[in-house]
Amino acid sequence: MNNVLDPDAANGAPSAYGDAVYKQCPQCGTPIKLAPMPQNDNIKGTLWSDGYLENPDLPEPSILGKCRACGAIGCLAELPVMEVPPQPAPGVNHNFVALTVDDYAALLETLQEISLQFHAYLRVRCWQLNKHRRRNSDEPLPLSDVERANLHELLNLLGDADTDRLFTAEILRQLQEFQAAQAVISGTFKDQVGPIARRLWALVRDRKAELVKIDTDEP
Repeated sequence: MNNVLDPDAANGAPSAYGDAVYKQCPQCGTPIKLAPMPQNDNIKGTLWSDGYLENPDLPEPSILGKCRACGAIGCLAELPVMEVPPQPAPGVNHNFVALTVDDYAALLETLQEISLQFHAYLRVRCWQLNKHRRRNSDEPLPLSDVERANLHELLNLLGDADTDRLFTAEILRQLQEFQAAQAVISGTFKDQVGPIARRLWALVRDRKAELVKIDTDEP
């Protein structure tokens, strides 16, 4: 695996950067609408140390989605495009249903074809969604046994790409395995992720394990 931080780019997620695209559920044939994303190369937001980019003004990109009609889960990029879009009908919602943390956990329990294909992505999403309750909260909340087990499994799936190494260091930091995290974060990183690596290095140095916001403008 080359890039878990940007799974949409790595796996060819739908690039509906113009008009909305209608795809079709392979199980029941229901149209699934993929809304266009803003044409903006300078998308801003709050970057967290677990790689989650928070921006309330933008829809959260998804690789997997659920059919609103039958509940089938599939890769949005791989769904067949409808050559003739459906006629709009009042009150009909064709948007896909975003997966919940329970959906991701259920997929990981069976590890069937789609689960294996997106194994690392599923574990990253479980990690980030479970962290949502800790964002902007001053109350410390220790990792649960389920969260710890998920992170240990994710470590085995990460590779040598810069983004994967940032994930590895952050996971080790959150698990309070600071010595191992320091060995990873002390390596060389490309310039575009250098500020993130330096921020994580400082957190590891100070033996801090909590989820934090990353200010990439920090020295």
